[in-house]
Amino acid sequence: MKSNGKRERLVVLLARGFLGFTITLVFILALVLKLSSEYYDWLSRIPDYDRLRNSDAFVNEKYDEVKIAKYLGKKGAFAIVNEDGTITYRTSNIFPESFTAEEIRYIQGYEEMSYIDSEEMLNKDGEKEYRIAKYYYDENEIIPEYVVILDKNYNVKSGGLGDGRSSYTESEIKCLRGTRFPNFDMMKIKLKPSEDGSQQYMIALSEVFDFEEYKNMSSKAERIYFLLIPLYLIALIFFLGWLNQKIKKPLSRLNAAVDGLAVGGEVRLGEMEGPWEIRKIGENIDRMSDMLSESEKERIRMDGERKRLLADISHDLKTPITVISGYTNAIRDGKVPPEKINDYLEKIDKKAEELTYLVNSFHEYSKVEHPQFILKPDRVDVCEFIRGYLAERYDEIKMAGFSLIAQIPEKKIICRIDGAQMTRAIDNIIYNTIKYNSLGTVLAVSVIEAYIEGSRNVSIKIADNGVGIPEEQRENIFKPFVRGSKERTGTGSGLGLSISQKIVTAHGGNLSLCEQNTGGYSTVFEIKLPVYYVKP
Repeated sequence: MKSNGKRERLVVLLARGFLGFTITLVFILALVLKLSSEYYDWLSRIPDYDRLRNSDAFVNEKYDEVKIAKYLGKKGAFAIVNEDGTITYRTSNIFPESFTAEEIRYIQGYEEMSYIDSEEMLNKDGEKEYRIAKYYYDENEIIPEYVVILDKNYNVKSGGLGDGRSSYTESEIKCLRGTRFPNFDMMKIKLKPSEDGSQQYMIALSEVFDFEEYKNMSSKAERIYFLLIPLYLIALIFFLGWLNQKIKKPLSRLNAAVDGLAVGGEVRLGEMEGPWEIRKIGENIDRMSDMLSESEKERIRMDGERKRLLADISHDLKTPITVISGYTNAIRDGKVPPEKINDYLEKIDKKAEELTYLVNSFHEYSKVEHPQFILKPDRVDVCEFIRGYLAERYDEIKMAGFSLIAQIPEKKIICRIDGAQMTRAIDNIIYNTIKYNSLGTVLAVSVIEAYIEGSRNVSIKIADNGVGIPEEQRENIFKPFVRGSKERTGTGSGLGLSISQKIVTAHGGNLSLCEQNTGGYSTVFEIKLPVYYVKP
């Protein structure tokens, strides 16, 4: 079966769909929140003096009332006045014909970093008084500018506004307190000077709402949230329809094909739709259907492979057992001359050792392959460990006719290792070197500290200048039951290097075969282990 078109992974398809669905929900939520916020702003029309002051709503004494109203609120109004109180433009008759210069001066300016705190109160005689305080902001501090107490006729009883006056008009005090126009906040915004150089101001009025009005407006705006339910259901329906088209339909075809295979029918799916995994399953089902006729041949072939593997293992064990049995039978039946019995016994002992080695190799391999294989690591100085190891094996290496070169630094490189298991791993490497090389081969062992991707490691290299490992053999050298090539003849289980690699891996390290002629040697095995710490 050939599948044309884009082969998209199932996880990518689902992620893309889920991401699209999530983005849609976020968009819906953002849209509803935006609509609710806009509706609330439209209802309340909170004044935005910053944007008003910097907008292009009034340029060259041409005023765009629509734009200005957008910043002042639904019932907002404004008037343009000179510093002497003369009104040159107004949008509502709520404004008087003119202000006095003092009234203009006392209106709270938007540019001022200050605020007015005022209250009405009764004195000890029960008469009304007014307390007015002005504060200004200085970085993180609020500093009082003045505090004044006025009687009911707006005469100064104590304090003052800093202008030396002892009495004020009602209109002036209302401008100061911001109560000149009931139900409106009043703000003075400084404009550019007029052509004659006099200062101009915008007196802006914005509607003041009480708590109940704000609560009602908020309730109305929140009703828009009910749009979430139908919009969510619409998005969900589209998402489920998309999933049905992309996944459910091709899965239904696969299910029908599997049912057909279960009853022994011949199935051909042909061109499949859907993600890569479903297409791949469809291809595999078609391939499976094509191979049903050859399944018996494949079973026989696999059975032959299994028997061959068992035969190889049996042969390894049978050869020494047969020799031992033959020699012992010959001695028992008296067919061996007395002067040759010792020779026969030595041959029996040698084969018994070979058999023991094979059984031990199979046993060690089964142990390291077992899930419950556990190391018993301890803090060990790798340099001292390798020195001790080479000292113990020195006689064996010399008797094998090998020369030994050791390069080990005079410092402590501490690793967490299981000494017995690491000894076994190194034994397997060195015994292979001795087994597959001739007399006079140089065996070199070195220990160096190395940094790999920013982490500290120790590198133990075991090298020889022997016949080397053929290129075709190097790739599979650590696989079980792999023995030497024709050039590296010998006997053994073919498990040694596989066991070594598993032991090193269990230590959190790595055993590898380096490139040929590394450092001038034909074969170089390298063990890398993580360092615990280094002491000079």
